[in-house]
Amino acid sequence: MKSLERKIMGEEPTLVVFQHADNKEADNVENLLGSLRAQYGDRVNIEHVDATHDGNIKVSYKLHEYPTWIIYKQGEELMRESGHKSEADLVDMIKRAM
Repeated sequence: MKSLERKIMGEEPTLVVFQHADNKEADNVENLLGSLRAQYGDRVNIEHVDATHDGNIKVSYKLHEYPTWIIYKQGEELMRESGHKSEADLVDMIKRAM
């Protein structure tokens, strides 16, 4: 989690998806993240966090639903969305954070 915290504090926007293993969206989320990484490369950090076995993550990041998508920049939470998102939804979030 230390590397995630460093990325969240960085200059580049960081999109973090918090996922739970029981969530039916897991495969779709991985496909979306791969596509976003290909599009944004080193301009945006894209991170996947499995919150299945760490109850502290749920509390620390105030997670109420999975998946939860949060964009940070310089340590500030810019946007938060929960549930199924299309690639277009996520691209829009990223563009607004840049």
